[in-house]
Amino acid sequence: MGRTSTLVTKLLLLLLTSLTFSVEILRNIGMSKMHDFHIQAITFCLLGSFIGDESILDNLLGDIEFLKFTGLLSHGADPITKNFRCISANCCDQHEWCGFWAGIGECETNEKWMIGNCQISCKKCDDVNSTTAAPVTESVGVPTSDKGNSTLPRLKLRRGNDPLFCADMLRLNGSERFQEMVRNEAIVVFEDMMMNNQMMGCFREQESGDCSRNLCFHAMYRTLDGTCNNLRSPLVGAAGTAFNRILPAVYEDGIGTPICKYTIRLGSRPSAREATRFLLSSPQLVTSGKWNMLLMQFGQFIVHDISKTSLLPADRCGSCTDIPGRCFPIKVETVDPRFGCVRPPCCLFFTRSSPLCGTGAQSKREQVNENTAFLDGSAIYSSSLPDSLRLKDSKTGMMRITFFNNHVMPPFNPHTCFGPNNCNANLDVGDNRGTLFLSLVGVHAVFLREHNRIAQQLLKLNPTWSVERVFQETRKIIGAMIQAITYKEWLPKILGIRYNSLMGNYTGYNPNVNPSIINEFTTAAMRFGHGMITEFYERVDEHGKSIPHAKLRFDQGVLKPAKLLFEGGIEPVIRGLLMMEVKKPQRVTSSVTENMFGSTDLASTNVQRGRDHGLGSYNDYREFCGLKKALTFDELSSEILDPNLRNNLQQSYKHTDHIDLYVGGLIEEPVVDGLVGPTFACLIAEQFRRLRDGDRFFYQNPEIFKPDQLAEIEKVSMSKLLCENLKGFSRAPKDGFAVMKDAEAVACSSLPSVDLSKWSSA
Repeated sequence: MGRTSTLVTKLLLLLLTSLTFSVEILRNIGMSKMHDFHIQAITFCLLGSFIGDESILDNLLGDIEFLKFTGLLSHGADPITKNFRCISANCCDQHEWCGFWAGIGECETNEKWMIGNCQISCKKCDDVNSTTAAPVTESVGVPTSDKGNSTLPRLKLRRGNDPLFCADMLRLNGSERFQEMVRNEAIVVFEDMMMNNQMMGCFREQESGDCSRNLCFHAMYRTLDGTCNNLRSPLVGAAGTAFNRILPAVYEDGIGTPICKYTIRLGSRPSAREATRFLLSSPQLVTSGKWNMLLMQFGQFIVHDISKTSLLPADRCGSCTDIPGRCFPIKVETVDPRFGCVRPPCCLFFTRSSPLCGTGAQSKREQVNENTAFLDGSAIYSSSLPDSLRLKDSKTGMMRITFFNNHVMPPFNPHTCFGPNNCNANLDVGDNRGTLFLSLVGVHAVFLREHNRIAQQLLKLNPTWSVERVFQETRKIIGAMIQAITYKEWLPKILGIRYNSLMGNYTGYNPNVNPSIINEFTTAAMRFGHGMITEFYERVDEHGKSIPHAKLRFDQGVLKPAKLLFEGGIEPVIRGLLMMEVKKPQRVTSSVTENMFGSTDLASTNVQRGRDHGLGSYNDYREFCGLKKALTFDELSSEILDPNLRNNLQQSYKHTDHIDLYVGGLIEEPVVDGLVGPTFACLIAEQFRRLRDGDRFFYQNPEIFKPDQLAEIEKVSMSKLLCENLKGFSRAPKDGFAVMKDAEAVACSSLPSVDLSKWSSA
């Protein structure tokens, strides 16, 4: 009875505080009607969602973790927290919620008050503009689809529950309080879009919805599908939206037919297969000498997190079937030593990417990203609510796993696996490409284990938290860890000495920056990682010794989970990555140009995909990146040093304006201390800068984590992540992407740990 009385008292106090909050905000700072509705939405959604979860009520009334009411009301008629964040004496955010208010449009709808109190968030002081060190090329608009306007592609969103109705229903059924809030966050009918793609051959354009219907969730957590990250433009960066572009699409007919589709134009460019044979494919192994192969594998993991090109159904495309708009076979010469044929025509199978519905007929064809653009862990959790519900344990807030042969692995049906030569295990992860290669499975398994390790600790620290609260807080931390490793450890090694000049300083969330994935990035520049794949992979024991007869050819590790389940698990594979020097990506190994997935050439597929997507020429992007447009092949000598390679380039393409972006960008000499050439470095930095600045949940945004929590996130490292989650792993390279050498390895116990007590509600 006493505990019930206490809970009722807290609820009444919360209700009184919430209502006072709305009145005081409107009376004292004159927020707009739109903001008034947002306040009501937060108030009622919080009241309904948190009934029965006393720990969250304690946070609201004590720790002020959600809306920080006392900061707004502690000064009576003056609700301002003085100088919450300042760049200079005349450039401040006076309140900790300035950024959130700016994100919902108050800088425009309540301009006078906001500019007086939230100069940083509204970008209204000289200091803000002068401290942004990023290049001019950062400025972006909304994604365009060549329809005579510059508005976002419109998607149909499932109508969210009215917050008043939601609160009433949740009071009647408190056990569903947080789960209902999560259901309402997933507002894009993504599964409907996928079905439409299968039936109609395109992703249907749909209509936008209203983030304010569940603002309390959006203030704290990401949606799975990426909607409502940007509260002004809910679909920016969301799953199932069109890729953005740096330069307009270039098609043979100006609409959707790829260049080189028709034989009459083949004189301008070689077939994709011939470009690969004479320019890209090479058995030669050139390594960096400093960085390890985990650099390659983590890169593949993060690109799967942020990008997945939607493809048309492939069942209608035979090897040389040419169905306009759907099939685009790769022509092969009869003398091709690997794919040539006795009776021409000879072709490699190729299915075109799905177009956004309404494009490719009257307007230029645009392609669709199935994943969220944000670096948010969607490769672990999925970008789809039904998939996410399948992957997580609804009773604990942890991720489902399968314990098999003493290995903690992504979930699968163990009854499909009877032995090393009779195993059809289908490992279930957030991105269905996660099992393509053994070491990629290893990275997925590491993050899966880390999620469960953190979730267990959070539940121990906060025993009254709901299961969904545990899951969402853990997911938020994992996303921040991935971002920290990417921006502090991985990306600087790719961009080398140009990292700082290309990326600029982080000055906070900017809702005007579009984080959507750039077509040129996902279709060309970020595919540099395919050049880092090597022919053989070592497996290494706990003592740092190669395991006899365990070395794998690349093709032996493709789609072969039994190699992990019956041959030592992920640990020998990850140790092998740490011991191997990463391959420089300027050429592609014959393992992926001649022997991958049967009759497939990965490099040729990349070239053909660029043509399918209407990418401009290599010369076009040289100009965009500040390089001189090459009028002759000799003018490429500063970026492509080998004269024999330039000669082969001239023989293949005839004119510098015909060079495919993937080909020209890949074969450039790497920038100093980096792994890619200047053109790809420029495009990669452009994308990751947008992903940082245009993500409201970027981990360094001061509104996402409390200062003491952010200080813990900054301790995250790839090395410690491995130490925490791999069996028999007591030493690691201090830099997780450096080649591991015994003399330079450090004890795991010496590496900083994240103190999760900073997330305690006690």
